[in-house]
Amino acid sequence: MAARPTVRGYLFATPLIVVLAAVVVLPALYNTGLAFLKYDAIRDSWRFVGLGNFDKLVGQDGFWNAVGVTLIWVVGNVSLQLVLGMLVALALNAVTSFRALYSSIVMVPWVSSFVIVAVVFLWLYHPEIGVLNDVLLRLGLVSEPVGWLATPGMAQFSLILANTWKFFPLVAITLFTGLQAIPRELMEASRIDGANRFETLRYVIVPLMAPSIATAVLLSAIWAFNAFTLSIIMTGGGPLRATEVLGLYIYKVAFDSFDFGVAAAASLVLFVTILIVTVAYLRVADPAQETKG
Repeated sequence: MAARPTVRGYLFATPLIVVLAAVVVLPALYNTGLAFLKYDAIRDSWRFVGLGNFDKLVGQDGFWNAVGVTLIWVVGNVSLQLVLGMLVALALNAVTSFRALYSSIVMVPWVSSFVIVAVVFLWLYHPEIGVLNDVLLRLGLVSEPVGWLATPGMAQFSLILANTWKFFPLVAITLFTGLQAIPRELMEASRIDGANRFETLRYVIVPLMAPSIATAVLLSAIWAFNAFTLSIIMTGGGPLRATEVLGLYIYKVAFDSFDFGVAAAASLVLFVTILIVTVAYLRVADPAQETKG
């Protein structure tokens, strides 16, 4: 009799498990197998090449360029999203009226499609009719229009800003949830003891929000590692492959060069990298793991 609720639970979960296996597990296993195969166009067949695809991958300059671009992309996105998300979370936590309305407004970038975000920022960054250049020129901050997507460094920075605007609501809501769990009495006590707002944030709020911050950083990093839609829409990886992140590199190798084996090997490298980062970060951020160690 005691086993019946457990069996019933597995029965209810079976449809979800089947769907996950069909759309996640099976494609992942197929991609893993593909990383060790090479397509022979002459014979129209696949042949086993072992680590040949990985050897070819590490010998390509484009792969290492994509790795470097991805590292800049991830660090830039995580840093900006964390700072902006914390500011928005603190602002939401400070208001008492119409908080639900403000929260829904904050979520607008998150629910917007990548295409809409890309079109909006292409319009903002346009060198001739772009709103951003127009504002800067009127304020006298620049003497001539800025080519936001014309140079490698500026293009990287511009795309990081666009992607940050898209994803910061996820970080903000995660941090806001953590803020809600902090007793207001602690913050009031710190102010009574003479701490200013910055000291209260540094010594009271941030330590108590460590789990929420860890979750926000982890989610932001995973999304950044996987993101390539804005790059392919706004710059196509240019100029000079400065915005060709690893996801876009994999796409080009697979569908431009039709080298599916190497593309699968690169995607497997990306998956393992994300897995290692996730496990390492969780071990560092989880106090229970440190206590056990």
